[in-house]
Amino acid sequence: MRQAPAVAVVASGRGDQRPEVSKHPTEEDDDMTHHEHPNVSLVREGFDAFSRSDMKWMEDHLADDIVWHVGGNSKWAGAYEGRDNVLAFFARQAQAMGGTPPSPEIHDILGNDEHVVVLGEASASAPDGSSAEWKYVQIFHVKDGKATEVWGMAENDATVDPFLDGLTA
Repeated sequence: MRQAPAVAVVASGRGDQRPEVSKHPTEEDDDMTHHEHPNVSLVREGFDAFSRSDMKWMEDHLADDIVWHVGGNSKWAGAYEGRDNVLAFFARQAQAMGGTPPSPEIHDILGNDEHVVVLGEASASAPDGSSAEWKYVQIFHVKDGKATEVWGMAENDATVDPFLDGLTA
């Protein structure tokens, strides 16, 4: 069976190896050396770019043929194929939310040479005053410094989908 390449390999002294798990640095980490896999850094930078609506950064770091899967059953759910379609999806959703994209908070990121998994919470508001909060997981496939495929799923579609369906696209 093929093993996924490890982020960083940590020897336990017993001859086995385990991948490093990367968390966002905190004040408690100031005394520790912090090593982050380049793909983890890339995805973390992507979340920062998304939060500040830096679509140029997003354009530069999404593969031309990316497929972005949005989970759930709302009118926004489905697969968006190609960088231009993904960026258009981001723009339409931000516009439907009054120009402000959802606000993600990262709890943890795990990554290696091929994949990055993000665990977090997000919130969003609509111009009509409605809002939603949810926990999410996003799985990124990364190759050559670009996201090639992304899967996103919310914890509670029963709460999130009605909010998303209420947005004017």
